[in-house]
Amino acid sequence: EQDAPLEVVSALLTAWPGAVNVKDNDYDRTPLQRACYYISTLEVVIPLLNTWLSFKENRTNRAILSFQEEEYAFYRDVYVLFSRLHALCNNNTDNHSPKEIMDYFIRIQ
Repeated sequence: EQDAPLEVVSALLTAWPGAVNVKDNDYDRTPLQRACYYISTLEVVIPLLNTWLSFKENRTNRAILSFQEEEYAFYRDVYVLFSRLHALCNNNTDNHSPKEIMDYFIRIQ
């Protein structure tokens, strides 16, 4: 499958932010899960992730760590994003200090 253009993703999220939680009929995946599964770029994943995290039910460790359970073939920069997010959820700062993790999230915005 091909990445949806950033403009399409942005327009959808602006018109209907709740779409980020709607699962497809084919594989029961949300747009963020599909983006990760189909190796989307960081520029497409970030707005999906930001919108997804804007919903309280998605800001749990279980919801965030669910992206470890599937076998996603992330682009390197998307992999780094999720690895930092997972480290925060697991309170695992063995590889990176809290400041390094915070600096990373500031830098990608």
